[in-house]
Amino acid sequence: MTNSPKKAFFPTLDGYRALAAIAVLVLHASVISGFIFRNHAVGQYLVRLDVGVSVFFLISGFLLYRPFVLARLNGHASPSLKRYFVGRFLRIYPAYWVALIAVVWIFKQPGPKHQINSVGEFVAYFGLFQQYFAKTAYGGIQQAWTLCVEVSFYIFLPLWAFLLRGLTRRTKNVVVIELIGLAILFTIGIAYRMLVLSFDPGNAVEISWLPAFFDQFALGMLLAVVSAGREAGKTRITWGEIAGRHPWVCWAIAALCFWVVSTQVGLPVGYTRLSSSQWLAWSLGYGLTAFFFLLPAVFGNQDKSLIRRLLRHPVLVFVGVVSFGIYLWHELFLDRFFISTGSTPFDPGANIFAVLIFAGSLSLVAAALSWSLIEKPVMKLRERWAPRASSDDAVPLDRRSLDER
Repeated sequence: MTNSPKKAFFPTLDGYRALAAIAVLVLHASVISGFIFRNHAVGQYLVRLDVGVSVFFLISGFLLYRPFVLARLNGHASPSLKRYFVGRFLRIYPAYWVALIAVVWIFKQPGPKHQINSVGEFVAYFGLFQQYFAKTAYGGIQQAWTLCVEVSFYIFLPLWAFLLRGLTRRTKNVVVIELIGLAILFTIGIAYRMLVLSFDPGNAVEISWLPAFFDQFALGMLLAVVSAGREAGKTRITWGEIAGRHPWVCWAIAALCFWVVSTQVGLPVGYTRLSSSQWLAWSLGYGLTAFFFLLPAVFGNQDKSLIRRLLRHPVLVFVGVVSFGIYLWHELFLDRFFISTGSTPFDPGANIFAVLIFAGSLSLVAAALSWSLIEKPVMKLRERWAPRASSDDAVPLDRRSLDER
């Protein structure tokens, strides 16, 4: 009997978070400055940088599902749900609440979508339920609609893990059943999006609900299953390991997918209605781009290749560590740029570089303060409220990803 590989760790994921957060910042700066509309050749790529959201979704699917799969493959009990939910709550809500209070009451961002006028709206925004109501959708912190999706996924994931544990209880083909389950979940995501669009071609708010992103989360969960299967000694040489030896090939395929979705499937430059076929191309293109982009983070020797050294650079790691704060605060500072300069959004004369420097630098400062004063101290409460089991201590704290701390 061969020994299973040593316990894995994923040191480049903070670097990936940094790149995803920067992509979203550049996207929003490009849109609000009107740059994408004035420079179509570049704009058709910049407007697709919301693929950074897909990267975040795949990372969540991978990191959060992996402990459930690994426990099942090793014949262990499932991870503590108390610790899981306490960790998810502390990771998201305190920092989000502070940013929301700043947007609504301190800076008093203009427009009805930045106001809270009733108890119901208060509960929706502070509970991250706003995306489920047409009146509050995309309100408060506009980009927080993705957090609504994430919170829904946090609730869904243990239920899915419980279902798969039941289905695999009396079989040795755990990995096979997992893969079949994820194929079904992926299909449900595509089918849901097409169904919503068949009833409302105007792109109803329901298209931003969790089921519309099952396909992308399923790709992240696929990485979790293959990775956990290898660590548990249940699979031999896999396509993942082969891909991990060639990170540049993975990124080249990701770049090809990004080029196709940006230029070859007829997606518009700007936020306009998409047809069902365009949504399908968008979903598949973004999912595959993020999937191949992330492969070097999951498989292969993490100490080799220029790509991994770049992703582990201290500057990029720092940006990744505080990336949640950048995500929360950058829209506020984008708006503040135009308020403070007296110019208007989409002004033909707006300088994208000035917008980026202003919003990027202030977002980074706000994010660093959020991490130091809110996120990091609050996460320490999890050890008090839901201590880690001794069996979880095989990997030192400084080698765990943010989602495991």
